Amino acid sequence: MYMGNKAQVSEEIEMKSKKIIGVALITAGLMAASLSTVYADDSAPTAPSTTAVNPANAAYQAQLAAYKVAMIQYRVALVKNDITYRAAMRPYNTAWTNTMNAYEAAWQVTQAANKAQNDAYMAKHAPLVVTREAAIDAADAAFLVAVNANNTPAGLDAALTTHYAANTAAQNAFKAAVAALGVKPVPAVKPAPPVKPAPPVKPVDPVKPVAPVKPESDHKVGATPKATAHS
Repeated sequence: MYMGNKAQVSEEIEMKSKKIIGVALITAGLMAASLSTVYADDSAPTAPSTTAVNPANAAYQAQLAAYKVAMIQYRVALVKNDITYRAAMRPYNTAWTNTMNAYEAAWQVTQAANKAQNDAYMAKHAPLVVTREAAIDAADAAFLVAVNANNTPAGLDAALTTHYAANTAAQNAFKAAVAALGVKPVPAVKPAPPVKPAPPVKPVDPVKPVAPVKPESDHKVGATPKATAHS
């Protein structure tokens, strides 16, 4: 009886030991599996999730990129046009300035020559004027003396006749002397200014690109249908 109980107890102890060992092995296996999972996650990167791209939005982005490139090219073309136009206008303005300077210089030379001729003529003319005025002054003085000395009709008539003859002689002598000087220099007439040539044609600006139209949102929520009243 006692021996039987002892054998039974030993058997129960052995079974419990096996269960404990089994549980320990299972636990160790689970821990090993967990560690493997952890290290596997650290060493192998997870593949990125992909999001579906809306074709309409992709097309818009492509159009927008093309538009930006076109805008840069457009602005570059504008600057190039300005550079070309300035390069053409610079020699044009220089040539026109030189033409006008030559025109004015030639006119100044003509004016100077005409002034020299006129001054030479007037230098000869001035003494003739003085001579004529002196002769007229002498005739006037003689007339006054004559009318004061003899105020009879005959004396006054004689004084008038003498005064007229003296003035006429002074004027005729002056005219003859002036004619002997030759033709008076004619004032120079400024010639018509040169005609300004047409300026270089300004380059035509390029056509500005049109911005692409932004597509509507793909997630646009439709209108909620109204509830239908049931009879």
